[in-house]
Amino acid sequence: MLDPWDELETLQKGRRHSLACARDLESIRDSCIREHSKRHVVECPECWTRLIHRLRDRYVNSPLKEWFSGRRPFLQELDDLFAKARQHEVDFKTIEQRIADEKKEWLRDKVRNLSLHPATKSPAEARALQQKMNDREIPADQLVAELRDCLGVDTELYNEVFLTFSKHVRTAQPPTARAHAYIDALFLPERDAAGAAKMQKYIDVIMEGKPVAEVMNTMARDRQATKGDVEQKQRLQRKLEELRRAKAAHELSKNKKNQLRQERARAAMREAEAASTLPPCSACTQSLSGREFVACPLCQVLADHFKVLDKPTSFCASETCQSDGYESHMKAVHECSSGSDCLDLVDSDTRMDIDEPMVVICRECVTNLGHASAFCSSNCYDANFQRHRDSVHIPERKKKNLDNDDKGKLEFDPEDETRYSARKIEEHVISLRDALSDWQQTTGAAVS
Repeated sequence: MLDPWDELETLQKGRRHSLACARDLESIRDSCIREHSKRHVVECPECWTRLIHRLRDRYVNSPLKEWFSGRRPFLQELDDLFAKARQHEVDFKTIEQRIADEKKEWLRDKVRNLSLHPATKSPAEARALQQKMNDREIPADQLVAELRDCLGVDTELYNEVFLTFSKHVRTAQPPTARAHAYIDALFLPERDAAGAAKMQKYIDVIMEGKPVAEVMNTMARDRQATKGDVEQKQRLQRKLEELRRAKAAHELSKNKKNQLRQERARAAMREAEAASTLPPCSACTQSLSGREFVACPLCQVLADHFKVLDKPTSFCASETCQSDGYESHMKAVHECSSGSDCLDLVDSDTRMDIDEPMVVICRECVTNLGHASAFCSSNCYDANFQRHRDSVHIPERKKKNLDNDDKGKLEFDPEDETRYSARKIEEHVISLRDALSDWQQTTGAAVS
């Protein structure tokens, strides 16, 4: 394997041989026209044969090791073309085109063997480089220029460095002097002793007389292997990071499950604590379960929300307690505050049913006076408003020294100013539905 600069020197010698061959061919043409009075050398059998032989010797019998040397199939095909040309079966243009095509293939082979892929900076650049080398439609000069672009080569700087380097190598005649010239140019030991020390194994190979092109190919392969090691490390690092993320996700999931278990345990404890503080069943006096019991909703809001009862009234899961005890409680405790004037006694269609949203609570009684006043409906309270205000509100205000001037909310009878009613009964009541809703929002309790 020749070094690139030695091969370039051979190519330059080959060009000189080609120029000499071209001059000989031109001389044969001129002498044929002058001495044999032919318009073209192809018309003269003698000169045509001399011309073919001279061109054949240029390629088939070249004394140099040129670009076509060793390409035996091509040389055999070329020899056949020369034989046909002597018989006027092919012309010179066909032979010249065949030589030009083969030189393009030789150039592409050289480019492939230069191991340029490791010089690229990314996989995208490597793919672009491979596409250029595989494109057989690109002329040789254009291919070289585009390859330089792919590799980011500064043409002027490249030519200057190469000319200086090749001149330095040519003047170093002894093998050891040439080896030192290679080492000085490639590894810069005088400028970067530490960097050159890292490349000592390549320096030793050059000193042993190996072609520098072979050493450079070895360096490219080692670099590719190192790049592969780096990529492998990166893949392993990514895998490690994935495992860390998976572990973190697993720990997070485990912590959430632990938190959920703890929350359930705390909820169970709260239920147990709630069960221990619940009053006994109002019917059978048995202890209540933290989950299965029924509470009177009106008692619940009056006791727990408005604090006007000592405790709520609850019943255990027994059907007997829930049906008989609940009904008895409603009849005994939750009589409409209108008493004998309740509309339920006057109108049979009106009844005190706390499971319906028609039950209302006197706002002033539960918020200011501490009385558990409830009415079967807002209509019933409206009809008995004056009696309730006069018998409950006025005495309690005086007892508690409360100044509550609500005359602006009253509407007086024009014929009898001692008689009045509520201007808007809605301002004086709280529906059981709204009271339960407020209690749920305040305590977070659920009613089913």
